[in-house]
Amino acid sequence: MRRESTLLLTTVLALVMIGVIMVYSASAAYASAEERLFRQLLYVALGLAVLFLAIHFDYRRLAQPFLFRFLVLLSLALLVLVLIPGIGVARGGAQRWIEISGFSFQPSEFAKFSLLLLLAVKLSQNREQIKSFTHGYLPCVLIILTFAGLILAERDLGTPVVLCAAGFFMLLLAGAPLRYLVPSIIPAALAVYVLSITSEYRYRRLTAFLDPWSHSDREGYQLIQSMNAFVKGSMWGLGPGGGEQKLFYLPAAHTDFIFAVWGEETGLIGSLFLIGLFVLLLFLSLRIALHAPDLFGTLLASGIASLIVFQAAFNMAVATGLLPTKGLPLPFISHGGTSLIVFMGLMGIVINIGTQATATSRVRPATAH
Repeated sequence: MRRESTLLLTTVLALVMIGVIMVYSASAAYASAEERLFRQLLYVALGLAVLFLAIHFDYRRLAQPFLFRFLVLLSLALLVLVLIPGIGVARGGAQRWIEISGFSFQPSEFAKFSLLLLLAVKLSQNREQIKSFTHGYLPCVLIILTFAGLILAERDLGTPVVLCAAGFFMLLLAGAPLRYLVPSIIPAALAVYVLSITSEYRYRRLTAFLDPWSHSDREGYQLIQSMNAFVKGSMWGLGPGGGEQKLFYLPAAHTDFIFAVWGEETGLIGSLFLIGLFVLLLFLSLRIALHAPDLFGTLLASGIASLIVFQAAFNMAVATGLLPTKGLPLPFISHGGTSLIVFMGLMGIVINIGTQATATSRVRPATAH
């Protein structure tokens, strides 16, 4: 699996490089463009340090009781602290940041890693109990809902949805019966619907998604500008730096809607190329997961890969009008420090698993129906 690990590292570095270029391009019209570029390069430097540290850190040590319990408790404590006025920083109506000495970070990004780690540990240690609803399946669902609920309290619906999707994917791989998994989707989807229609700002976004042109001066404006970017990009794009929507037309062009800027400047071909990089990342990560030395490595690698790809798909779907507008960064590409550093660290763990993977895939427990 060393070849897959090397190719996976190359894919991650390619995505990060694209991110640096696009953050600068999307910010070029702003006076703070150089400052944003400097910050992004600083985040990349920190991310590279975390990436290579994770590559050389034996992933099996993460399953040691003291270490994984410390990481999980720290993550839960930060998720609680960010909700306390005076500690958590509110931006755009959401209280998701903790700021220290001018630098802010999002505890929810670290919580993604903690949840995946906790699930991988519990599912690998209790693999025979996963077929029991009371002793195996339900406790794991409650763990997922605990993390999702704390992040939801920050007025963030997108991250809990992505976390739940990755968590249930891990349950499926661990052998959770479909008779438990399938019915669980119904209340989960119902909860998302209720949360969407009972919140005024989420409801406005939902109605704007259904007919953005009827709300072109408010909630539908961002989506219309994003779709205009893809239309202008056509097949081959306007060329690097040639995009026009980033010139004060498209809000959050360097963060949540950076895929629209990429689509305008590189066209359909460039958009498919970027999607292809994420598909390649998923393929390589799942190959590594299937050849991992143990079930813990299999679940951790597959959980990380699914989380990143689910979030990328969510972001791209929002930018192209396939899902209602929701602030969720494009992994490795969007401007921001916490997300980039955490995701680079997670991929370092997957690469470490790949360097220790066996030549043949291990036999997995069959999923009960």
